[in-house]
Amino acid sequence: MRTTILSVLLVLLLPLRAVAQGDASLDAVLSGDDPSLTPQEQAGLSYGEHGAAGGTAPVGGANGFITFPYGVNQISIVCAPLHVCDVALQPGEHVNSVNVGDNVRWSIEPAMTGSGAEEVQHVIIKPREVGLDTSLVVATDRRAYYLRLRSHRTRYMPQVAFSYPEDSAKRFDKLKTHEQHERREHTIPQTTDYLPKLSFEYDVSGQAAWKPVRVYNDGARTVIEMPPSLAQTEAPILLLVRKEGGLFTTAEEVMVNYSLQGSRYIVDTLFEKAVLVAGVGSNQDRVTIQRRK
Repeated sequence: MRTTILSVLLVLLLPLRAVAQGDASLDAVLSGDDPSLTPQEQAGLSYGEHGAAGGTAPVGGANGFITFPYGVNQISIVCAPLHVCDVALQPGEHVNSVNVGDNVRWSIEPAMTGSGAEEVQHVIIKPREVGLDTSLVVATDRRAYYLRLRSHRTRYMPQVAFSYPEDSAKRFDKLKTHEQHERREHTIPQTTDYLPKLSFEYDVSGQAAWKPVRVYNDGARTVIEMPPSLAQTEAPILLLVRKEGGLFTTAEEVMVNYSLQGSRYIVDTLFEKAVLVAGVGSNQDRVTIQRRK
């Protein structure tokens, strides 16, 4: 009976002995007493611990892929022994240094995918035990990542990446640059008129040397673009055809307000039909501008 009781006590004391040994080994590494902290140091620790405890909810993806927003609190990554946590950095980003608090029980290895501008560097994380808690700092040529590493028996984050606020800004800048380029490519330099907003549905007939090369409107005004040779001749007069003529009547043609800017007539209205007239009698030249139906 006494032998049985001693056996039971021995079994119960074994875990306590293991814990004591664990505490002894920890004390061997962390020898000495904690220092007295100043109010400034205590406040700094409070802010740091509060920020680290707050955390930010990640965004999940396919196949266990997890995306954290960069720069919002400290990121906590959970890994498991016999499994790999893959932390992918920003494409084109290069690691300068990696520092882990516990380099004995954590394995930190580099990896790489892609090439050139699409090259992605990875940090491969593997814990050797369960219940570990340490910190990891990854310094790159663009930023520093401050990570908390924890190990769980079965649960882990297989793939981790980050979203970056500047990426969204760059995408908007790229879109804006593209739109500006498109606008420049489709804008008439002399008038700054934007082509997609213009209508070129006009027919021009006549044999005058100063026959217009282009007629268009922007929905509010009409532009009649004349050839450069207009500068060497008398500018024709622009008349609007208000009423068509018949067999025994002539067309009703009226003056219209317009301005002459270089070789362009700028008419402050839209019209269905107009004529440009230069000279008189048998020496008169006429060009008709007709808006298509």
